Amino acid sequence: MKRITINLIAFFLIGIYGYGQAPTWSVNENDFEYTMSFVAFLNVDGITLTSTNDQVAAFVNDECRGVANLIYIANKDRYYAYFNVFSNTNGETLSFKVYDSTNNRVVDIVKTVNFEINALYGDLSRAFSFASPALNNDAELVNFNFKDVTITNKGINGNTMTLFVDNGLNVSALTPVFELSIGAKLLYNGAELISNSSVLDFEKPVLVEVLSEDESTRNTWEIIVRYNAVIGNLTFYKKDAVCYSGGAIKVLSTENGSEVVLFKNQVAQAAQTLVNGEVVFNSLQAGDYVVRVNGFEKPISINLKE
Repeated sequence: MKRITINLIAFFLIGIYGYGQAPTWSVNENDFEYTMSFVAFLNVDGITLTSTNDQVAAFVNDECRGVANLIYIANKDRYYAYFNVFSNTNGETLSFKVYDSTNNRVVDIVKTVNFEINALYGDLSRAFSFASPALNNDAELVNFNFKDVTITNKGINGNTMTLFVDNGLNVSALTPVFELSIGAKLLYNGAELISNSSVLDFEKPVLVEVLSEDESTRNTWEIIVRYNAVIGNLTFYKKDAVCYSGGAIKVLSTENGSEVVLFKNQVAQAAQTLVNGEVVFNSLQAGDYVVRVNGFEKPISINLKE
């Protein structure tokens, strides 16, 4: 009988400490006039919480002003906390607590938020973070290359990075290899890219986004891939435009039969075939052009002379 009693006590304790009970946080919504809302994710000790038993609650001093459990959003394959916070006064300081159901513990969140009437913090693409410890808010693209590809030159102008590769390389299926700020993600069309694994088409400029670990910061980068090897002793000449006549670009080469394509603002303007070693594009307005021959690209600016 004594052994049975001990076993029952042990089972009871396991039930308490192994599974535990969620805090009894609650708020009487009818006591308040105003609301603000959050779409958030929860993170404790670097682990994003993924249980519908996990909770987040907002407080003013020790008074609960809002509480929510995580819910699963299938089309995002992710758990979010949707919740309203209530107040009668704009500007009140809100503090937050998170209940980690797996470890049956409540953690305090260092970050505070001032109450703003009708404000919305976070959305499904960039959720607000309640994390202990706080997550990194940097969103830097530290380095960017391609797997098994030699980058012969790299230029950075603002948030545009131009990578030069050998002529003839198939740029329609390149594997980016990149380094980001701690915890940050690199996104393409909203989907996360995996360094040294994801494959993208770089025949045209590609826009990617760096999203910080806490999802508060987002930086957009334009990645451009260009060829730099010279084919057939190409020579380029230009004539600037004047007020009464357009400019011109002439391409000379020892090779005939190659197609020469003229681009402006990344859109093809004209195409000709090299005949007798020469191609000429006339009546060009002032602006920046790119001439492409057999994969080699040459940027040429036509200026306007008075």
